[in-house]
Amino acid sequence: MILLTGASGYIGSAVYARLKRQGIPTLTAGRRSCDRFLDLDHCEGLSELFSDISTVIHCAGIAHNKGNASAYRVANVEACEVLAAAAEAAGVKQFIFLSSLNVVPADKSDPGTPALDLPKPRSLYAQSKWRAEIQLSKVLRTSQCQLVMLRPALVYDQALTANLAALKKWQGRLRVSLPATGQRSLVARPDLVALIVSLLRGEGADDAGSNYTSCDQVLAVTDGQCYSAFRIARALAVTAPFKLPAPLWRAILVCLAKLPLPQTQALAASIGGHYWCGETAQPFDGAKWSLEHLLSVTKSESTT
Repeated sequence: MILLTGASGYIGSAVYARLKRQGIPTLTAGRRSCDRFLDLDHCEGLSELFSDISTVIHCAGIAHNKGNASAYRVANVEACEVLAAAAEAAGVKQFIFLSSLNVVPADKSDPGTPALDLPKPRSLYAQSKWRAEIQLSKVLRTSQCQLVMLRPALVYDQALTANLAALKKWQGRLRVSLPATGQRSLVARPDLVALIVSLLRGEGADDAGSNYTSCDQVLAVTDGQCYSAFRIARALAVTAPFKLPAPLWRAILVCLAKLPLPQTQALAASIGGHYWCGETAQPFDGAKWSLEHLLSVTKSESTT
């Protein structure tokens, strides 16, 4: 039996839909409308949570720019450590953790480098994922529970969320084209979900990721391409008749980054920032989707 946390979230909801479609027995855990109760702010009394569970898919947590240092520490780090320890004690065989590619510096050659060998990230969100990876490795290092830590890049789908949704809305209002600045990796939500399901052990999953299931792993997950701000904006199909010179754009981004608004700061960093980007991290031999391709097809095609 699978236990899925964060089933109401952007990634978790898609994972749950895929598991149900494939007929894989799954229970959800959360505070509301779930099969089993779980409050990340108060992780206690977990003896029944993992009863008859073979695999945990841990998607729950506070997302990027949704919390402060204390909230990230409690929900993303401490709760994760407690869950892993309780899962091991209950005999869970596999623990799949959704981390973030933001823990990897832009100049790192190997995006699968263990967190202990990486410097502390700058953002509070990335720091929480980095610390969670370290704690999970300590808890499950010598256990019989297989640990798989996934580091997805910025996730996209036809239903946009977070910085991509904000970018489309923001550019639609300003009607100004973005420059070919910044670089970052992305990954399609359908590709990420397919990878997660393929990693499951003996639960009726397909073989797409069978080469990934032999040992504890850290997997960076991207679509194998690099995106500039210009390419992302063009893929979002926002028509922008005005073009600003690159130096002026850089000055605007600097000003936006200094505003005391977390969402504005995050958007500025997302537009002009340099993140890890390369062709070595893909969910399969070749990812099915790119941003332009996925946004150009119908919804029914994207789920097949």
